[in-house]
Amino acid sequence: MDNRQEYDFFMDELLSRSVEEFKKTEESKLLQEKLDRMDCDCETMFTKAERSFATECFEVLLEVSGQEEKYVYRKGFRDCVLLLKTLGILM
Repeated sequence: MDNRQEYDFFMDELLSRSVEEFKKTEESKLLQEKLDRMDCDCETMFTKAERSFATECFEVLLEVSGQEEKYVYRKGFRDCVLLLKTLGILM
């Protein structure tokens, strides 16, 4: 594994652990309840074709959100290192 692969693996592991930690919070549980209610509402309010379209839309939104989350997490990590360097804590 080269340095870039190790970095990517390290960052992915940190993000995964953070997400798992978040899933244990009350906020996450409340958000999951909202998602579950929304899913039930879609089952009763939409036809099969409409549900299929809505499901596809939600999947795209989740994919985009996941990529954004990954980018922001990595950017925050780099910003933190830059800040520590600027403060003279890291050389």
